[in-house]
Amino acid sequence: MRTISLYRHGLTMGTAPAKNDHQRAKRDVVQGWSSNATRRNIAFLRSINSETLHVSEEGELLFGAALTLTLRDCPPTHKEWEVLRNSFFKRLGRLGLVRFHWVTEWQKRGVPHLHGAFWFPSTGDKKGDLYLLSQVKDHWLSLTSDYRTGANGQHAVLINDAIGWFQYLAKHAARGLSHYQRSSDNIPEG
Repeated sequence: MRTISLYRHGLTMGTAPAKNDHQRAKRDVVQGWSSNATRRNIAFLRSINSETLHVSEEGELLFGAALTLTLRDCPPTHKEWEVLRNSFFKRLGRLGLVRFHWVTEWQKRGVPHLHGAFWFPSTGDKKGDLYLLSQVKDHWLSLTSDYRTGANGQHAVLINDAIGWFQYLAKHAARGLSHYQRSSDNIPEG
């Protein structure tokens, strides 16, 4: 049977399998992006109602921040990267984080960097929002100092147009599986 999925920012078409009785494999060690993971990420981005991103469910005004956060040195294990990333997200939660979407990408030298879009309660003043954004960067630099991070390697800007941000994320997510940031050769063991 032919299927069409219509999203807010795009659509997909295909033919559903005649019989889908295979056993799903248990999730295991991540070995890089798969075509299915890429497809699901793009479908998620297409489904977002960008007109409501700047308002919380309670009606509170939000501001968005686009971040690219880097390390100079790679954490020795995947577990240390996971702990570092999760500690960062907890700190953002204490700053009032309302919603976010993030992607880890791997540089050719095998070091991760984090891309993300993060929404916080707005102060109602651009200066106040920029101050909170500087606190976000400070938290990253504090958490990652053991990996010799520098302020110049971090990119953080206010999101003025959510559509542009999602196009940027989709561009990264749609890269071929042989792209160096998707290649399992650049992902540390584990």
